[in-house]
Amino acid sequence: MKRIAFTLGDNLFVVRVGKTTNAKIADPKQRVVQTYTFSLKQWEYVKNTAKPDREQFFKLDGSNCLDCPLSGNSGNGKCYTHKYMQYSGFLSMLRSIAKDPEPPRKGLSLETYELIRSWCIDSYVRFGTYGEPSLLPIDLVRAMALNAKSWTGYTHQARKPWASDYKSFFMASAHSDKEAASLTGWRSFIAYDPKTTESSAVTCPASKEAGYKSICSKCSLCSGTSGKGRKNVKIQTH
Repeated sequence: MKRIAFTLGDNLFVVRVGKTTNAKIADPKQRVVQTYTFSLKQWEYVKNTAKPDREQFFKLDGSNCLDCPLSGNSGNGKCYTHKYMQYSGFLSMLRSIAKDPEPPRKGLSLETYELIRSWCIDSYVRFGTYGEPSLLPIDLVRAMALNAKSWTGYTHQARKPWASDYKSFFMASAHSDKEAASLTGWRSFIAYDPKTTESSAVTCPASKEAGYKSICSKCSLCSGTSGKGRKNVKIQTH
């Protein structure tokens, strides 16, 4: 497992390359590049707290999750990344970075950019394993995606003018066909409750309701307007 950590603005970015044990995401033998965005407040909290509190950790996600409706700072706190196993993984990662001989790099140097790009060649890239991926520099996102074998990414910032360029690579996170239709120029990934909402989008092949016919790295429908898919994709909330 290889990892790069660097800071930009109010956030700590981590890019990690290796294998994944999540069989829904990729084959266990496949090389996977994943991105994580933590706030510097979360980083400092973990470094300086012997026993961090999970709820408090996610309340500090203002700069890395922004106004996501599932965030801890201003949303309902129900993001799947808030579950105990994911949280434990984040703590382990941040504590490991804190023990590194060299602190996280300040800014994105050309050397760091080129190393990350090289990791993506013939790899599956999963943008936003934690945090808002549209906070990554667009030039880096473009280089990672266009060198990857496949990629997926999602953002809750599709309504923001500054996020417009990311529509080429990420899906807009939505919760109904009506909401998706209002996000002009974006393809959407619609998480909906089938008891109250209907959707005409394509069912996610890696979902339970599709019988897990595929995995994210092979399907890669969720890759924005420049990727594999052309239609919106839906998944049921469980």
